[in-house]
Amino acid sequence: MRKTTAVCVLLCMLFVLPGLVLAQGTTADIENLVGKGKVTSLHLLGVKATNIAMQQLSFTKGDANVLAMTDAGYSIISGQTTEKCIDGVIAASGCTTGGSNLLMIHRSKELPLWFAFFKEDTRDFIYLQVNSAVVNKSVDELNKLADNQIFNIIAKENIKLDDLYNNPDKWNEKINNKVFGGNESSLIGIASIWAHPKCTFDFLQAAQFHNHICPGVNSGYLISKYLDKNLPLQQGQSYKIFAVPSWCKDDALQVIYDATVGKKGMFASDLTEEQKKMLPDNAKGVAGIYIRWDAKTNTGSGLVLAFDFDKASELAGVQNAAGPFVKLKTALTMMDYVNQPEIMVSTLKQFNVASAEELTALQAAGVNPLIKLGIMEEVK
Repeated sequence: MRKTTAVCVLLCMLFVLPGLVLAQGTTADIENLVGKGKVTSLHLLGVKATNIAMQQLSFTKGDANVLAMTDAGYSIISGQTTEKCIDGVIAASGCTTGGSNLLMIHRSKELPLWFAFFKEDTRDFIYLQVNSAVVNKSVDELNKLADNQIFNIIAKENIKLDDLYNNPDKWNEKINNKVFGGNESSLIGIASIWAHPKCTFDFLQAAQFHNHICPGVNSGYLISKYLDKNLPLQQGQSYKIFAVPSWCKDDALQVIYDATVGKKGMFASDLTEEQKKMLPDNAKGVAGIYIRWDAKTNTGSGLVLAFDFDKASELAGVQNAAGPFVKLKTALTMMDYVNQPEIMVSTLKQFNVASAEELTALQAAGVNPLIKLGIMEEVK
């Protein structure tokens, strides 16, 4: 009996003590970050999500091979903002913005709070969605809850690219079942592009804002690379971007150049199907108007650009492909050409803007700047 008791005690020590050490270490880490006595239940949510991920994906703090993602800071639950969760993730995982392996994914404020972790070498991925009812609990109350009481969803999958591409029925079922809370394509895409050897932080910033990866947002990144080569900014200059037609590219361009609608750096409008038919054959891929504006001289130089999505599909080999990750395959291929944007981006027209009045004439409500610049004829 004593021997049995001793064995039980030993087993308890083997399994319980590491957990206690982990908890103590984590508490110390987060207190070092936010200050002693300042740890909240929101900090603890980030810690608990990270600890589960560390156990299930088999990684340790500071592993640069691991990407952490969350919508903390955007999600607002019962009037409570959630930014403190981010510090919990940082303290427990060692993932940071400066390390390019902590991403805050833009979401509308009413959506659930979640955390996700991706391990690049194994391509294992885990998603944890918070039970909104626990957000306003105290630290002590939260510590008494089981993981499945804190998180409505704890889902682990392997997201090797070959499996994503070659098993569309399997992945369509997972997407339909919302295995990652409806964020499947979004988070799998961002994790996959993060692992691309040519992915840089400026693109990741665009991906965070756009909240998913697609050929559209990649086209915006390639356009920015084309502008850097063919219409580079000098000190005191900025771009005036006419997103005509608008698509996902414009989210990337807003982030990269700070060319936002509110600061009058971007003017967005779409084309009707009838207007698209009026575009000449060489302008069917029109991708907007870009003016390098000099506020001191009130003059600008402009380009009307086109983007060739057919070329992107050809390079990716997906012209006749189907499945939920065809767009991801295309986007990953497009990333291979970030230093050769001219393969997919071209200039339809160069022009000059001689005065602020000429710029205003292009910006005015009801004006189609493509007609004004002679790219297309007016629909009669």
